[in-house]
Amino acid sequence: MISSFEKILFKPVAALAIILIFIWFVIKILEWIERNYIKSSYFPYVKKTQFFSDDEKRFYYALVEAMGPEFMVFSKCRVVDLLEVDFQKHFAAFKRVQSKRVDFVVVRKGDGGLACAIVLGNELHERFAKESLFLDEVFSTAGLPLIRFESQPVYSVAEIQKALVSCL
Repeated sequence: MISSFEKILFKPVAALAIILIFIWFVIKILEWIERNYIKSSYFPYVKKTQFFSDDEKRFYYALVEAMGPEFMVFSKCRVVDLLEVDFQKHFAAFKRVQSKRVDFVVVRKGDGGLACAIVLGNELHERFAKESLFLDEVFSTAGLPLIRFESQPVYSVAEIQKALVSCL
């Protein structure tokens, strides 16, 4: 037999459980409404004001001028779009370069062949960082020249041409 004390205690606990279930249900409905009708909280994306940083923009214009009409210049390219990696056989190697990018890629207009990849660096010592050395080795092994340029306030078209002459 249930004692009177248990009856008295059972009613508030049951009422509390019903209230909590009701609150949970209301929260789920509100989340669904927000997800389906008020997308700003689930789509917090905003267009950037510019595609290039100021440094990248200066280098891009100098690079396009240095390359001339027989080459195309692409920017912010993923390494896996430039190099072939059989990810089924070499998954670890694929994962290691999957998120890597280069700042610019020079492509021949006639045949679409890759001429070289370019990385802009903020400081010269970055070149010898572990990941930078890894990327240098990856590109060297693949046979695609990877050229590094130090960030500068002004870029010389002649200096860019001189640095790129070996790979073009």
